[in-house]
Amino acid sequence: MDAAAAQRALQAAQQALQRGQLAEAKAFLAPVRKAMPREKAVLYLASRLARAEGDARGAAKLLEKALRLSPREAPLWAEYASTLDDAGRPDEAVKAYDRALQLEPRLVDAAVDRAVLQAQKLDRAAALEDLRQIARDNPAHLRGWRNLAMLERDALETDRAIAASEHVLAAAPGDPPALRIRALAQFDTGAPSAAHFARASAADPGNAVLAIKHAAALHAERRSAEGDRLLGEVIAAQPFQLDALRTRAQLRWEAATGEDPMEGFEQAVARPGCPPQVWAEYARLAERHSGAQAALAIVDRARTALGDTREVAFMAAQAACEAEDFAEREDDLAAVASWQDPRADMLRARWLARMHRWDELAKLGKRLLRAGYARDVLPYLSLAWRGSDPDRWHWLERDGELIGTADIASRIKDVDALADHLRSIHTSQRQPLEQSLRGGTQTDGMLFARTAPEIAELKAAVVDAVSEYLAALPPRDAAHPWLSLPREVRRFTGAWSVRLQNAGFHVAHFHNLGDISSACYLALPDTLGAGEAGQDGWLALGEPPREFGLDWAPLRLIEPAKGRLALFPSWTWHGTRPFPAGERLTVAFDAALR
Repeated sequence: MDAAAAQRALQAAQQALQRGQLAEAKAFLAPVRKAMPREKAVLYLASRLARAEGDARGAAKLLEKALRLSPREAPLWAEYASTLDDAGRPDEAVKAYDRALQLEPRLVDAAVDRAVLQAQKLDRAAALEDLRQIARDNPAHLRGWRNLAMLERDALETDRAIAASEHVLAAAPGDPPALRIRALAQFDTGAPSAAHFARASAADPGNAVLAIKHAAALHAERRSAEGDRLLGEVIAAQPFQLDALRTRAQLRWEAATGEDPMEGFEQAVARPGCPPQVWAEYARLAERHSGAQAALAIVDRARTALGDTREVAFMAAQAACEAEDFAEREDDLAAVASWQDPRADMLRARWLARMHRWDELAKLGKRLLRAGYARDVLPYLSLAWRGSDPDRWHWLERDGELIGTADIASRIKDVDALADHLRSIHTSQRQPLEQSLRGGTQTDGMLFARTAPEIAELKAAVVDAVSEYLAALPPRDAAHPWLSLPREVRRFTGAWSVRLQNAGFHVAHFHNLGDISSACYLALPDTLGAGEAGQDGWLALGEPPREFGLDWAPLRLIEPAKGRLALFPSWTWHGTRPFPAGERLTVAFDAALR
């Protein structure tokens, strides 16, 4: 192949790649690679093709060959760094970005990409400060400012996220990404945001994800009917849009609109070609809304519509775990037991716990723990060891030593004013469809992202209390799945307020999105501590769910007090005793240590 023919083939391959025609690009490139296997341009284009095909590792190897031919080409190092990131090698990617920037410090895009990678996968705080400096030094580099807005929002620096997105919008008023981040950040503040979502949607029509968040914003402003209509428009255009179907079910339930929360799902499954994911979510939410029998009926319909597929088998196992006759449904669990799939294994773990088959559960739990699913399986492994290996259970739970309390009332100027503010943001009529509370409401979104001074003060008090709790824990234990973790909060993964009223309570549950969980009491009913045992309204930690049929005592019972903060590992089973009447107002959060 002569040079002219090779150049024409490379151009044709590049154009096909830009059009997304990967097979055509590969066909054009193949003879050139054979004729010129060590040509830098050929290696570079081959790496881009491999990356487009999802082979980031192969793409990185091709770029390594190109870099041996041209080791001082800064853009090539930046491309290599981005490819290493895709290949799951973030530390090496940072070093490659550093090399690119040493060779050419003015590669602002590479500096931005390095900071984003650092923030998302390595050192959030340092990377965020780096990106702030990059943005200050390059006020016209809008991509840097967009990424800064995104990372500020992720770091719960909501005011900074708004300022960064406004910087972009001052130069490009119709910029869709900046408008989207601006709307999301406004929603995070707790202030009315529907108008911002309307503006963002006008700049990005047809964006279903944006429209769904717009509906949530309308619901937060007590305009639930408008949110429902907007979700209806999304579903009319995309009948199987799962997030829209789920959000409308949640909105109708929480707002108590009187309309059937499951109507969208029922209409979707009646359509030809309804995908398995919609059937599965319908069955899951129906179990929460109407019980296991409703879910089992949907499973039967799904089997008729879809056949005996893997998806239907999983749905059946999921419903079987919650059914009243779960003990008679071993075949449903056996059907998924051999998959070596973590989701199926977690279903079996729950079923084994309900069956009190502790040895089998311990064996399964240890395998999942070794595979990296500690947050999901530790609650079940704790039950298994408590039932079959008390020494291991004591070693894991430390007899309640991992549970702590702190009084943060002295760190808050006015607890009653904080409670009043929280009451004002409880806009729903009922508890979320999927959460643990019964007889109350829960706030939406990330509470600690709100900019009200009462919330900022609460967050600061919580940060200090969590640091003190971590410092007081038992010594590190490298073999322990929790005491081996770092003793510093990496980020808050959730924060919300719960308002329970008139016999409200939490069913026993655990959290799998963090490592530390909590309950902070800000208003309490007069009936607290009533009842024969004097424990109405108390927090029970380490007590199995009632449906497991166990009479095991909790590891610890905590009496609520105004300003008291309870902290415990997120995998600890926790729930509350009902109280006869009145109001119990709390804030809870999850924090990640890794």
